[in-house]
Amino acid sequence: PHPRLYGAYPRFLKEFVNEKKMMSLPEAIHKISGFPAGILGLDGRGLLKEGYWADLVLLDPKEVADTATYDQPEQYPEGIPYVLVNGELVVDGGETTGSLPGRALRK
Repeated sequence: PHPRLYGAYPRFLKEFVNEKKMMSLPEAIHKISGFPAGILGLDGRGLLKEGYWADLVLLDPKEVADTATYDQPEQYPEGIPYVLVNGELVVDGGETTGSLPGRALRK
């Protein structure tokens, strides 16, 4: 696979928020969550709001970085210790849990 499969958003946050300072962290998070969910009509997704699905990424904004390369494309990013999909932990302390609570989203 291409290295961005594992690191597109961490690279985006590191480069455009931390290094180039082209946007704030809240603006960047909206660009990769609520904004596309709204465009795609994914009701109940993309925002932290009561009644919405609990898809959450807890990250350290100063440490987030992609680690995947063309030689080793399947490398998880740094600075993302916890990920919840539909309210269930899929990354816990930086380690995958093996849980697969996600599902295909159809409009």
